[in-house]
Amino acid sequence: MYLSKHHPVQYKACINGQIIAVEPQQTLLNAALQNQIAIKHKCRVGACGSCKCQLISGQVNTNKNSAYILSEEEIANGTILACQTLLLSDIQIQAQIETSPINVKQAISHNIIAQANKPMAQWFDYLKYFLFHIVGFCSALAFLAGGGWISLGLLSVTLFYVLGDAFLGQDNSTPHFQYPKILTIQLWAALPLLLIIIFSFIWAMVPGDPLNFGAFIQQYTAINILSNKANTGIFQQLHGIIYAGLMIGMIGTITAHELTHRTWDKVSLLIGRLLLAFSFDTIFSIEHVYGHHRYVATSDDPATAPRGRNVYRHIWISTIKGNLSAWKIEKQRLQRLGYSIYSWHNKVITGHSLSLCLVLIAFWLASWQGALFFILSAIWGKCLLEVVNYMEHYGIVRIKDSAVQIHHSWNTNRKISSWSMFNLTRHSHHHAQGEVPYHDLQPIPNAPVMIGGYLTTIILALIPPLWFHLMEAKVTEWDEFYASEAERAIIAKSHPSII
Repeated sequence: MYLSKHHPVQYKACINGQIIAVEPQQTLLNAALQNQIAIKHKCRVGACGSCKCQLISGQVNTNKNSAYILSEEEIANGTILACQTLLLSDIQIQAQIETSPINVKQAISHNIIAQANKPMAQWFDYLKYFLFHIVGFCSALAFLAGGGWISLGLLSVTLFYVLGDAFLGQDNSTPHFQYPKILTIQLWAALPLLLIIIFSFIWAMVPGDPLNFGAFIQQYTAINILSNKANTGIFQQLHGIIYAGLMIGMIGTITAHELTHRTWDKVSLLIGRLLLAFSFDTIFSIEHVYGHHRYVATSDDPATAPRGRNVYRHIWISTIKGNLSAWKIEKQRLQRLGYSIYSWHNKVITGHSLSLCLVLIAFWLASWQGALFFILSAIWGKCLLEVVNYMEHYGIVRIKDSAVQIHHSWNTNRKISSWSMFNLTRHSHHHAQGEVPYHDLQPIPNAPVMIGGYLTTIILALIPPLWFHLMEAKVTEWDEFYASEAERAIIAKSHPSII
C-alpha cells in the first residue's frame, strides 16, 4: 500500500457494530474484505465513491485527493472513502454492506489476491527493473551514434521484446520488497532518462550542432560524433521518430501510469505529470485514475474498445472522449472546491501548458525542425498509449454497477515485458486492486491472457485483419469461461460476434 507515513500500531475498526483489527499500512476497505465484511465498492482507487462511509469517531488518514469525489461539506461532516483510508486511531464507522452472496464472494476474492505468502526479495528482484533504464540508455546512445545505428537500435529493441517474450517464458515471482524506496527511485529516474533520450533524438535529427553538444563530445573524447550525425538520412529520421515515440511511451507513459496512481505523493505525481507531458497526455493523470478505473469495460469508458472496432479508429475516439472526460472530471472537482474552471487550478489547462513548454524548449533548442521532430514523436507516443488501452481491454464487458474483477482486463506474465515495464503486464490485478503498487502486483495465472508480450501484441493490434482473426478465439474463450450471465447478456445484445 502506498504510504507517506508508517504507523506500526494495529488499530481496531468498528464497522456497523462489528469490530475488526486493521493492520499497519492497510486500508479500511482491505481490512474489511479480509474479515469478510463486504463494504460496497467498485474501483478501489477513490474514483467512484461507492465505498463512502460515515466516520462516527476516531482519526484517519486519507491517502488520495478526495476532492474528486467528496464535496467540502461531506469531508467536513466526516464522510470518508474506505478504499483510501488508513487508521490513526481506533475508529467507529457506518458503511453500506453488499448483501448479494455473489458480490460478497467477489469482493473477498480481491483481498485474497494481495494476501498471498511472499518470499523475501533478493538482489536480482531489484536489479531486474533496471532493465527498463538499460533499454532507455542504449536508445540514447543509438541516437547519438547516428546513421544506421538509429535503425539498428529500433530493430534491436523490437526483437529484444518480441523474441525475449516469446522464448524466455513467464515471470510468476511474488517477492516481498523490504526496501520499496529503491523501486520508487527507479521510477523517478525515468524523468532525467527521458530528457536525455529526447535531447539525443532532437540533436541527431536536426542540422547543425545544438548547444555545441557534438563539439563538446569531440573535444573530450576520440569519438567523431558530428561525422556520425552527418550520416543520418531521411529513412533514419523516420526510424528515429518511431524510436523516440516508442521511448516516450515506454520510459514516459508506463512510468507515469504508476506514479500518477500515487496521488498522496506530490513528488511522484509531479514527476508522473511531467513524463506525460512528453506525449501531450497529462489528462491521463485525471481520466485514467478517476475515469477509466471507475468505468473500465463499460460503454462509459473511452479507453475500452468494443468488439469490431479497429485500433486506428480507437485512437481517435479514445483520445477525444478521454480529453472530454478529463475536463468533466476536473470541472466537477473545481466546482466542489469553489474554484474557477478557467484558472491555474485546472489540471487539464496546466497539464497541456506543460506540453506546450516542451515544444517551446525544442524550438529554442533546434528551431522549427526541433519542434517538429518532437511533436511527431510525441504524437506517436500518445498513439501507443491508446494502442495499449485498446489491447488491454478489447472486447471485454462489465456490468456498470459491479465491482471490477480480475477478468475485466487482458493479462500477461511474459518476463521481458514484466521486468522492463514495471509489471504493467499484470493488468488484471492492477484493475482489481488499483491501490497496489507495481512490485506487489500478482501474476494471476487464471486471468484472461492476451496474445503475447506487450510489444508483440502492439504490433499485432496495428494489423487489424490479423488482430481480429487472433482475438476471435480469445473473446470467445472469455465469453465462455470468464463472463458472468449478466455480462453474456450484454454481449448477446450488442456484440454477438467479434466482427
